[in-house]
Amino acid sequence: MASGFITLPDGTDWSSRSTGYDLVLEQIMHELSNSDDEGILKNWIHYILPDEENGDIDSGYCFYKNGTESILRILDTRLMHTTFQKLFWNSVQSLSVKLTDETPEGFLVRQLDRCYTNSLLNPYKEPEDPDLNDLLSVGGFKIGR
Repeated sequence: MASGFITLPDGTDWSSRSTGYDLVLEQIMHELSNSDDEGILKNWIHYILPDEENGDIDSGYCFYKNGTESILRILDTRLMHTTFQKLFWNSVQSLSVKLTDETPEGFLVRQLDRCYTNSLLNPYKEPEDPDLNDLLSVGGFKIGR
């Protein structure tokens, strides 16, 4: 059952099991550099990924950071600042060229990229739930618009 969701520009969601969602975000994180805005996005993605070795408790659709702060696996990219949106989707597109469908991460990233490309053919849809913007500021990061 899907428990990780990334909202595309047209308001549709790409979804995967939590492990697939985490795997895709890890790939995007590794694609980003450590400098400037890429470094900020990379550190934020690292923050919103579970680290069970450091006490994070996985609950499927979310996890508890250090056992207390709930991090939902719902990422509405439309709520990201434009700079971070571009970096995020450019990383997905770059990875889609580098990876193949032969690996789980390649299959999922390429699937996300196809969904993103298809979403651009549809009208942009404004976010309906601005409360999801909270994820974009966890850990003191300012990823939201």
